[in-house]
Amino acid sequence: MSDVFFIQRFEVYLSAEKKMSAHTVKAYTADINSCFKYAQENFEISSIEELSHLFIKSWLSGMLSTGMDGKSVRRKISSLKTYFKYLLRHKLLEIDPMIKVSSPKISKKLPSFIEEDKMKDIMSNIIDEKNNKNELANDILLTLYHTGIRLNELINLEKRNVDLTHSTIKVLGKRNKERIIPITEELNTRLEFYIKEGTESIYVFNTPKNQKLYPNYVYRCVKELLSQHSTIRKKSPHVLRHTFATHLLNNGSDLNAIKELLGHANLSATQIYTHNSVERLKSIHKQAHPKGSKNNL
Repeated sequence: MSDVFFIQRFEVYLSAEKKMSAHTVKAYTADINSCFKYAQENFEISSIEELSHLFIKSWLSGMLSTGMDGKSVRRKISSLKTYFKYLLRHKLLEIDPMIKVSSPKISKKLPSFIEEDKMKDIMSNIIDEKNNKNELANDILLTLYHTGIRLNELINLEKRNVDLTHSTIKVLGKRNKERIIPITEELNTRLEFYIKEGTESIYVFNTPKNQKLYPNYVYRCVKELLSQHSTIRKKSPHVLRHTFATHLLNNGSDLNAIKELLGHANLSATQIYTHNSVERLKSIHKQAHPKGSKNNL
């Protein structure tokens, strides 16, 4: 596809100015290209000015009719909104067609997380393993759970941003926002090993071939370990971030403190973890209260 829709310029903007990860940039451009391909094939549009809200709505309706979930459709709408805002800001377009496009309503799902006792068993099992083949995977999982950092933040964690003396790491998150995260003595010891191992890489974690980590490698590490030690359905790095936040909240941590540790821009994004805690309290109440179950009535 030629760049009559300014896709290449938009990609540079996302990566250079918005500092989005390569994975996110790829997802955004895939959504936009999919929309334009649909419009070209079905309505024969040849320029960005011809793309009306009606064509976009038709594209979205088609995906919903095939069974695509509302969350995925909302993500595509978000991609298009970011794209058209970019075009308007740089005077490449005069009218935003997304003004007349609304997002489908979706039911909020509680974040998947691993129960605290099960997580203790997982950590105990992987820490006891001395197999060098699994050592890197173990430490990746340990870092994700102990800090709650995002996948991309783990991949880009630099040695110079690990303060072994004060047991903290400095993370560069979304919107180029830095935050300091305290680390446990256990994690401090493990990170010290990677910092002092003598490789020339600026990053803490590298593949066995001494290359920078990449998303699929981290996903495989986490999935393999959780498959060995857990029956949880979702086995992604983000589950460990959810687990980190939920365990902090369940153990009395302040919600604003969790917000800062996670690098959320707004407290509303953090408040979803309170739902997990409420569900946990309901479960405890049902099991423990004399009138909580039918058997005790």
